[in-house]
Amino acid sequence: MSSSTKVLVTTATGNQGAGVVRHCLKAGHEVHALVRDPSSPAAKALAELGATLVQGDLDDPNSLQSAMRNMDAVFLNLPSSLNRTEALQRAKNTISAARSSPTVSAMVCSTAVKTGQHETFTAWGPQHPMYDYWLSKHAIENLVRSAGFLHWTIVRPTHLLQNFQSPLSTFCFPGFAQDRVLRVAYKPTTKLAFVDAADVGIVVAAAISYPEKYSGREIDLAVDELTIGELAQKISKALGTEVKVEFYSDEKVKLMQQMVEASNKEFSLRSVDEFFAEATL
Repeated sequence: MSSSTKVLVTTATGNQGAGVVRHCLKAGHEVHALVRDPSSPAAKALAELGATLVQGDLDDPNSLQSAMRNMDAVFLNLPSSLNRTEALQRAKNTISAARSSPTVSAMVCSTAVKTGQHETFTAWGPQHPMYDYWLSKHAIENLVRSAGFLHWTIVRPTHLLQNFQSPLSTFCFPGFAQDRVLRVAYKPTTKLAFVDAADVGIVVAAAISYPEKYSGREIDLAVDELTIGELAQKISKALGTEVKVEFYSDEKVKLMQQMVEASNKEFSLRSVDEFFAEATL
């Protein structure tokens, strides 16, 4: 591709999307940011960086087809959702629109580390709290691979560090901002890998700049592997105050999983990523 590739970034105001916008601009590409509300502060911030705002919605195929015109590459990043039907339809809408454009030759898709390994997970089955999440991620990857793009690349970030920052920490770790206690369902010995969501943009920009080099690759993204206790120590050092960890009992974890699963299925609740991607903060 040329040094000034035209790139459409979906979910552009999210943590990953904004990072992709920044790094693709830095690489010299012409970036078009797909946003639902161009007047939102998050969208305006992208415009100030140099991105062209394109109004559209992942649920609106017509808006996606319009957004794909004259694009060379597309970054596909869907808001996190436990609703498999919704996630797959959005992926299909985006991929179909990209394939209908005669100029789009490359797609870079973000999913998650361990996508495709779900059958090895402990207690895997329909009752698993992340059953639809992992099946949708796996299906989306397969859709990208089989779509017929000249070049495709899949990036798989692990746990995002932004989950420990406001405003996401309010939902991921209730009470943390007030008492500096991380309440978690993990075991004390469980090690988790982490990555800065904005750094996803480094890899995406490379894949778009050098499509032949990265075509057909699945790239896991992580920098540090830590227990929650070790992570708390690092956060404590940065804050200058002690961060403690409270581990939920197995009984409480099971109850929480059942409640979350029931609520999501009954009401198709909007995900955290969907909310903050367009929220005015």
